[in-house]
Amino acid sequence: MSSERPPAQSPLLASLVVGSNGATSLHGNSRELRTPEDRERFLALRNSNRVGAIVVGSATVDAEPYQKAPHPLYIYRRSSGLTPKELIEKVRREISGAILCEGGITLIHHLLREDLIDEFHLTLAPIPGDNHYVDRALLASKLSLSESELKAGTTFEKYERASR
Repeated sequence: MSSERPPAQSPLLASLVVGSNGATSLHGNSRELRTPEDRERFLALRNSNRVGAIVVGSATVDAEPYQKAPHPLYIYRRSSGLTPKELIEKVRREISGAILCEGGITLIHHLLREDLIDEFHLTLAPIPGDNHYVDRALLASKLSLSESELKAGTTFEKYERASR
């Protein structure tokens, strides 16, 4: 019997900005919900050495600028024949480091339902959005709030799983 432990898998992080009403978009994208404080934290996480790849849904890549992503970009498309879980498994085989999911909300909800997210960074902007709402009950059923900070009217919440 071997006492070797299996190699640790790359953690899956998620990052999302929501408006004061829980919407993840305003006029079709998240840019109008972002505050300078959110932008600073978003870029710090995205550009960290910890991250090895970025995952987004097809609607997000169509609505947001991803031409200059600092890490390999993986796009989830339903037409690919892969489930979100299978895509994450594929990314884990191909990269080292954490996987950062930057949305959209449909993909994040799938990943939450599958218990795949290890750490979730949620920004609550003081601006109301108009579409694509986060399911706070789903989030709370899968992860626990570990940190919360208010800075210049923007609230930053970090959720984590208790164990894998």
